[in-house]
Amino acid sequence: MNRHRSANRNALIAGQAGISYGGFIFGQAVRFGFNMAVARMLGEESLGVYALALAVMQIVETFGVAGYDAAAVRYVNIYQAEGRKASDAAGLAIRSALLMSLVPALLVMFFSAPLARLFNGGSASLGSASLGSAPLDVSASLGGSAPLGGGGTLLHFALLSYAVAVPFNVAATVAGHALQGHRDLVPKIVATQLIAPVAMLVLTLLLAFAAVPGPALLVPYTAASVLSCLWIWRQLRLKTGTGIREVLGAPADRRMKAFAFPLLGVSLVSMIAYWLDVLLLGMLGGPVLSGLYQPAARTAGLLRAVLPAFSGIAAPLVAALQAGDESAETGRLYRLVTRWMVLLVTPATVFLMVLPEPVLLLFGPRFSASAPALVLLAAAAFAQAFGGIAGTVLSMAGHGRVTFLNALVALAVQVALSVLLIPLYGTAGAAAASLGAMLLLSALRLLQVSRVLGVSSFSGALWKPAAAGAGTALLLWLCRPWLLGLGPAVSSVSGIAICTAAYFGLTLLFRLEAEDRELILGKH
Repeated sequence: MNRHRSANRNALIAGQAGISYGGFIFGQAVRFGFNMAVARMLGEESLGVYALALAVMQIVETFGVAGYDAAAVRYVNIYQAEGRKASDAAGLAIRSALLMSLVPALLVMFFSAPLARLFNGGSASLGSASLGSAPLDVSASLGGSAPLGGGGTLLHFALLSYAVAVPFNVAATVAGHALQGHRDLVPKIVATQLIAPVAMLVLTLLLAFAAVPGPALLVPYTAASVLSCLWIWRQLRLKTGTGIREVLGAPADRRMKAFAFPLLGVSLVSMIAYWLDVLLLGMLGGPVLSGLYQPAARTAGLLRAVLPAFSGIAAPLVAALQAGDESAETGRLYRLVTRWMVLLVTPATVFLMVLPEPVLLLFGPRFSASAPALVLLAAAAFAQAFGGIAGTVLSMAGHGRVTFLNALVALAVQVALSVLLIPLYGTAGAAAASLGAMLLLSALRLLQVSRVLGVSSFSGALWKPAAAGAGTALLLWLCRPWLLGLGPAVSSVSGIAICTAAYFGLTLLFRLEAEDRELILGKH
């Protein structure tokens, strides 16, 4: 019976995570195309303006969500176990998050001009030293003698425009997590990884081709946010019965607030850490330096898609297992998901670490200087995947304060390293700081899950993706001189093909685990 339940759970994880991962990869690929379009059609300064405005908005939206996304997942399951209406949990979470989002959105609108000046301090001082790993002239960047130019004015209006989207994005996020609590990830993936990025890309291309560069940067983000919110709201109402009445009339629950607020700290600190490199580069070098770093950061972000893909479906399963006091099954689930995440992320990590230059050249010649940053950011994304869903397991087990302290410590380390390394090494210094913080955070989470819950993510089967990755890296490195002689697009496609074939060939040679063969091949 337990074996049958585990097999069903494995199938659920694989099916939902497969849909989620495919959606995340598609969404990230479209965003990759969006960044490329902005870089080639509008220039690196416009790309930097977009990156800085997006960084501010995502931090603000995280404050607005206030941990109620995870609370919706957890309390939809708790309310169902208690015989209460799950729509009340979803409605309360959405209402609470919407109220939280209004204040920071209005503050951004009010302080948009000072924020634009803060991130435009050094665009006139940029030289070749700031493009890659060479030292950055911080004193020149911070001098402030240059007037607020086109980048600053555009950033001012971008902040105003993007702030309008905050309540829509917050509502869509919590609604998607409420559906996730019902084991349905598809609506959230469609809204966030299909509708929003495709709408952004299409609108940007149309406006850019119409020779209106300002609106091409200002309009698409807000319009896409409204479209995705309206779509997922309809899905929530149809599939769970949660509508405006449930949102306005859901009874208060102190347990949800007590659970959500520590997670607000975790999410806020994590989001600040995620965008800290872009923000500090903007403060020191202005939108151009942030724009030159953005392709490396977002390309490495493709690797990070594996974590939300798996944690999205694992979170409600872990919550249910913890509610049933099934620690042993939680450990098995944790190790299984960690192995699958490492298996998936290894070949992409190898490719980006061995061949970063062709990928960045797709954005334009100047962006290849950020190749060292891409190597370091790819390593950071792998460290995140290897840490697995440790943060999710701790949160769903009710240890939100522990995850918050972890994130706070990692953020402090990243700030210290960034302040030390960015003036010396520019974009590579920012990436090195991100890598150091992620290594520390992953180590803390792994240790705490082991000590607090008695669960370990390590298993003997992890040697297989490690050995396959090492063999693939060696082969790709031998092919590197030949590949670099090809054009950027041909080199990238050829490298991906070699990397994929070698990695999965070696993985099959080392043989899949029994439960993996059972799931993929349908063999018992």
